[in-house]
Parts: sequence; C-alpha cells; structure tokens
Amino acid sequence: LQDWELLVLEKLKWDLVSVIANDFLAHILHHLPLPKDKVDLVKKHAQTFIALCATDYTFAMYPPSMIATGSVGAAIHGLMVSVNNFSGEAITELLASITGTEVDCLKACQEQIEAALAENLKQASQTQQEYSTAKTAAYPASQPTSTPTDVTDINL
Repeated sequence: LQDWELLVLEKLKWDLVSVIANDFLAHILHHLPLPKDKVDLVKKHAQTFIALCATDYTFAMYPPSMIATGSVGAAIHGLMVSVNNFSGEAITELLASITGTEVDCLKACQEQIEAALAENLKQASQTQQEYSTAKTAAYPASQPTSTPTDVTDINL
C-alpha cells in the first residue's frame, strides 16, 4: 500500500519534504552573538511568531527564510535582548546578511509580524473581556473561589 501511495505522490509531483521556517532557526541563532542564557528564550519566541505567521495568509508571499529571520528579529526586538551592543538597525543588517535577504524586505516582514502579534493580542483581549462579561451575567451571585486562581480565568 505504501508503494502505491509513493507512486501516486510521485506522479502528482507532490513534494512532501518542503523547507519550512523552523528549519532556518538553528542556522540563524547559531550565527547570532546572543548571550547563551537568552538563546532558548529567543528561539521559543521566534517559534511562536512562526506559528502565528502560519495562520495568517498575508505571510504566504514570504519565503520560509524571510519568515524565520523576521521572527528572530521580532523576538529579539520584543524581548529587548542585547546582541553584543548592536543597535536595532545593526541587528537587522546582521540578520539579513546571515540569510542573504534584503534589509528593507526583512524590516517590512518583521514589522508585519509585530503588527500581526499586536492584532492577535488585541483580539484575544476582546475575547477574554467578552467571556468575562458573559460569565458575570451567567453567574451574578457566584461566590469568589477559595483557590488562589480561578481556573476559568486562565488566559492561554
């Protein structure tokens, strides 16, 4: 059965081994002079940005390397991580040189990523407020919980 599946994929010329933005993270982070204790944090935030980009059609026009580079730049910018006393502009130029992208395109991508995050957080906040309002309306006389955190108020 697997041989038949492979034959069908081959005839359709489907490439199942495509490169994605996450494949570039290790390469980019290896070439950045980040403090050792911040590498994992920057990587985690960059992965979150990449996942956010995967859910937004506006990033479909960018190649995976650009999304990865912009995500790392956005993570460094958002976390305010010091990269060997590089300024924000110098970090962008360094990132562009690592992946061979144009600085202007990288800036545009990074700004779009940061804007997408802001919009996503705004929507999440509105949803949380609507949920809290609905919960208050549904349970107007409810007693405060005796636990330190009300499980229903956790914002993932």
